[in-house]
Amino acid sequence: MFSYYGSKSKLVHLYPAPKHNTIIEPFAGAAGYSLYGDNWQKNVILYDSNPKIAAVWDYLINATEADIKALPDLHTGQKVTDFPLSQAERWLIGFCINRGSSMPKITASKRSDGLTYKKYICENLHKIKHWKSYGTGYDTASNQAATWFIDPPYQKAGKYYYGHSHMDFAALGKWCLERQGQVIVCENAGADWLAFQPMTVFRGSTKTQVEMMYLQEDGDPTPISQVK
Repeated sequence: MFSYYGSKSKLVHLYPAPKHNTIIEPFAGAAGYSLYGDNWQKNVILYDSNPKIAAVWDYLINATEADIKALPDLHTGQKVTDFPLSQAERWLIGFCINRGSSMPKITASKRSDGLTYKKYICENLHKIKHWKSYGTGYDTASNQAATWFIDPPYQKAGKYYYGHSHMDFAALGKWCLERQGQVIVCENAGADWLAFQPMTVFRGSTKTQVEMMYLQEDGDPTPISQVK
């Protein structure tokens, strides 16, 4: 629905399909896994302690198509502060006008999506009306049999993410292992807080990276296939 730093849009097809009727994303971000394919039809529950992300999801879940169409089109150099908007609307547009940013921007850049973002949102808005979103941390999510898609700030490569500086990865790892159901945990090469295995090699914005994954099916770790 909006662009966010570290989005899984180019990798989401590689992750296992959900095996449960409920998908929980404790680090929601742009919720790429829940939006992928038919996953959105599940009972989707999002958590994110970043107040800007949480506000954007709350806005989108409650917005109408008319609300989205009424948002301004921003040309290069225009600012979200030039328009009478709510804070959540400014943050939503701020993510869209500078794609791949870890925080919403104010000014539309040359690579801005300021003239096309509304079309995509309107086409997909119906998918999220039954979703629930909470502006709280991962550890507030109740443990239940679900597909847990856990995409936290990466241990080695996540310094630009909200919350990275005070993330206790040992505690996060223990929490992940305690989840019921299907547990999918994302990471990058070099992470050591779970028994991650290589999933794929891909070209990032500046270099080639190895994407890692920990997969646990109903309490038992599952071997990951060889690097693709």
